[in-house]
Amino acid sequence: MISAPGINFFKAEYGHTFSYTEIGRSFTGFRSVGFGGYSFNTGEGKSIEAEVAIVNQLLKRWNEEDSQANIVIGGGVGRGRSGNREGWAGTVSFLADWENRRWHIMLQEQAVFVPSASRLVSTLMGGWAPYLAEYDEWAPWIYYTVQHENGAGVGFVHGPSLVLMHQDLLLELRVMRSSHGYHAEAGIRTLF
Repeated sequence: MISAPGINFFKAEYGHTFSYTEIGRSFTGFRSVGFGGYSFNTGEGKSIEAEVAIVNQLLKRWNEEDSQANIVIGGGVGRGRSGNREGWAGTVSFLADWENRRWHIMLQEQAVFVPSASRLVSTLMGGWAPYLAEYDEWAPWIYYTVQHENGAGVGFVHGPSLVLMHQDLLLELRVMRSSHGYHAEAGIRTLF
């Protein structure tokens, strides 16, 4: 995540098989540093966990009068576990998005490498705001998310979500469908 210079951020997403948390600070308008935690648990095979120091870099931003688009890459190094094996971990991420005040589309790729295992999570989201809200009002967005995670017993999940934004706070509740049935997921992002 990259925000305005000198702003701290926190984001967390809890999913059925994949969860992550990131906290950091944007030192410039194009680079942030922080710490992240990743957890994968499919119920089949070994669980995977990683805690890493992360650097995110804004490669390109297009600011138009009524829209914005971004391309961001990131990477991290730290410690990780796969079952009983522990050692170095690494992460690589890519994010591309476009938004205006009514529409948003985002593609995100997140790869996590730990001893004797790796995971790649691909997320495609499209969202729509039913009405235009001001910065100090609660703004609802309706999204549809398709996500793919490599690994035994996971594959594709998809479903709708409701996102509520208010100033620097974003709350998200998703109902996702996978081959294991339906499950709820939640997310939060904030600047401070």
